[in-house]
Amino acid sequence: MSAASKAIKPITLSTDRLVFTGGQEYFKALRERVDEHFGGRKRWGDPRLHRKAALIAFWFVASYILLLTVRSSVLQLFLCVSYALAACALGFNVFHDANHGSFSSSRHINLLLARLTCIALGPSRYLWCQKHHVLHHAFTNVFQWDDDIETRGHLRMSCRQPWEPKFRNQHRFFVFLYALSTVEWFFVKDFVQYSRLFMTYRSIPPMSFTEKIEFWASKALHVALFLVLPFAFLPAWRVVMGLLLFHIILGLAVTFVFQIAHGTEKVEFPAPTGGRPAIIEDEWAAHEMRTTVNFAIRNRVLTWFVGGLNFQIEHHLFPHISHTHYPDISDIVRRTAGEYGLPYNLHETYIDAVKSHFRFLQSLGNERNLAGASD
Repeated sequence: MSAASKAIKPITLSTDRLVFTGGQEYFKALRERVDEHFGGRKRWGDPRLHRKAALIAFWFVASYILLLTVRSSVLQLFLCVSYALAACALGFNVFHDANHGSFSSSRHINLLLARLTCIALGPSRYLWCQKHHVLHHAFTNVFQWDDDIETRGHLRMSCRQPWEPKFRNQHRFFVFLYALSTVEWFFVKDFVQYSRLFMTYRSIPPMSFTEKIEFWASKALHVALFLVLPFAFLPAWRVVMGLLLFHIILGLAVTFVFQIAHGTEKVEFPAPTGGRPAIIEDEWAAHEMRTTVNFAIRNRVLTWFVGGLNFQIEHHLFPHISHTHYPDISDIVRRTAGEYGLPYNLHETYIDAVKSHFRFLQSLGNERNLAGASD
């Protein structure tokens, strides 16, 4: 199994280039309490998740088939929105859990669902796993390590990133970039990274022959089923407008979940010291507490739709637990963090989190907020 196919385990504290030197005291205590909470019960493959996934899959397929077959432009508009929202739910609830190995106790089922959802949605599984598991989960908010805070120079997402004049008004145009993010991701970035084997600052391990076949087969099937096929049923202008609307909704939904989980006024951006290896003088789990924020955890509708990703702290600490368990362990995480003097960053509502993200981008766009200004 390649490195990209493996999910980063929470206990992983170092690589040959970046090391967390703070020990494991907090996480050891937390893990013992979470283990006690489950008491031998399975923490992945939750039937609640499976029922939800079946409903979302039906929603996605039904919306798409009806979109291709109805003739009313008003109904098609409604169905396009429905199809886009179903795709968001599919990504948050099935694609994400399957790639983390938390959808099922069977690795083969997780892999099958991960591949099927990549065909349905469009991203490269291999490249997403490199970006998400290998860089983001291990090195959250560490500039030049965490690829989730890299926008290829379009936005300034960390106080460690050097300021440039083009960032001055980023709080005014970032929504436009977010809206087009999945178009750029699926149809440009994936192919650039495939050819260069390089993300913004980090090289990517070469793909095996099987992984290359999967990359091209997944992309070809996505294009055939979800880009070319609609032209056989609908007028070309409606297909183009529908695809644009679909990606605007998908792009905004993805970015306004993942970006606000690590990009608000509450989080920190630690800087490594030393050379090779670089060092962060903190416990890995404590680092995750300082760099991650939850939002709207009492909003059951949002929690259902985003696959528990509003419980981002719990997800980062226990990525192999099915997301349906996150609300059950959140009090344990919060209480244990308090005992160890660690923050439990939380925005009470989704709107509060979005507003904080806006102020965060506005602050980083200010030329007076130069690299390292938060030290």
